[in-house]
Amino acid sequence: MKRYLMACMILVFITSCSYVISRETREIAVKDVPFKNILDNPDAYINNIFIMGGIIARTTNTDEGTEIEIVQTPVDRLGNIIDRDISEGRFIVTIRKQLDPLIYSAGRDITLAGKLTGSRRALLGTREYNYPVFEVKEMYLWKKERYLYQHVYPYWYDPYYHPYIYYWHDPLWRRPYIYPYPRP
Repeated sequence: MKRYLMACMILVFITSCSYVISRETREIAVKDVPFKNILDNPDAYINNIFIMGGIIARTTNTDEGTEIEIVQTPVDRLGNIIDRDISEGRFIVTIRKQLDPLIYSAGRDITLAGKLTGSRRALLGTREYNYPVFEVKEMYLWKKERYLYQHVYPYWYDPYYHPYIYYWHDPLWRRPYIYPYPRP
């Protein structure tokens, strides 16, 4: 029994720290180039594979596939997004299949490995912006984070909590915590 428990614990630890991009792609990817350098001179890095992370800004389906505009964010060595509030710019990702824009919606986190194929000038707000364009090799869409509590307050902020009132002396209709019991 102890061996079975230990094997399960080791399996959980190994899978919890796994990479989101395959080893083969990580080995051939260029790692030491800041995104700002790619933005300034994308022609110098064409046909190189990069591992990027970001937040989806827009998803558009075209006749050739899907284009996703992504706000770049830094990633760690596992491919996890480090900080959503830091960005050096935006880039466009092309995929040869149709993806659902509802699933790949704005605000979702994404990590991908892609080959730089060029750049494209387009409007970002009112100014012209030079987007690097990547062709996706591998992609991982992060799950949406769901919070159990919308407002985390200490228990004494609860409007029905009072430490000096004994609820068993109060009538039933004043106790909102007793849900299963019918009110008189």
